[in-house]
Amino acid sequence: MTTDDLAAPVSWEWRETMYRDGVPGGRAAPQGYGTDPNLVTPYTPWPRTLSEHQRALIAVLGDIILPGTADYPAPSEMGIVDFIDDWVSAPYETQQKHRMVIHSGLLMVDEESQRRFGAGFLELDDAMRRKIVDVIASPDDATDNRAFFVRIRYLVVGGYFTSDIGFQAIGYIGNVPLQAFPGVSPEAKSIVEEELRKLGL
Repeated sequence: MTTDDLAAPVSWEWRETMYRDGVPGGRAAPQGYGTDPNLVTPYTPWPRTLSEHQRALIAVLGDIILPGTADYPAPSEMGIVDFIDDWVSAPYETQQKHRMVIHSGLLMVDEESQRRFGAGFLELDDAMRRKIVDVIASPDDATDNRAFFVRIRYLVVGGYFTSDIGFQAIGYIGNVPLQAFPGVSPEAKSIVEEELRKLGL
């Protein structure tokens, strides 16, 4: 092909083939998953796939992992269930791996509840629910139980503190110029270290 060929006008027949078949030569255009979500006006093109029972389990687990306070609502009250449902329903490889962990983990939570207390997790009182969470959160547990807890905690905490409410809770004000950066206060550092100690981290 010469530079003259590149400069030559494209024939109508070639254009028609390209627009009809997606690419020249009659090859089908890749379908893919479509565009990424619009982050300005959030919308996901895929349907949510969690059942109502699974959503209810996530709501209760989320509030145990990150309890609400007098100033800030619990995760279940600010939409964390919708966030996790959107996340594990996404057709991307990473999210589909997380979906498998969440699905099997939620099933395990109910099975563990039945084994220990003879009832499903949602039917237990608060003290019993916390005992189940203590079991699956134990750093001594090297099974898939621990992997599930780490993943659900990551999604709950990550989703909460990247929301508008979460930004307010941690005092995040976005990309603004600072004359100085004082760093983390000793008080805040001691709180974080204490919470990590409780979690065995």
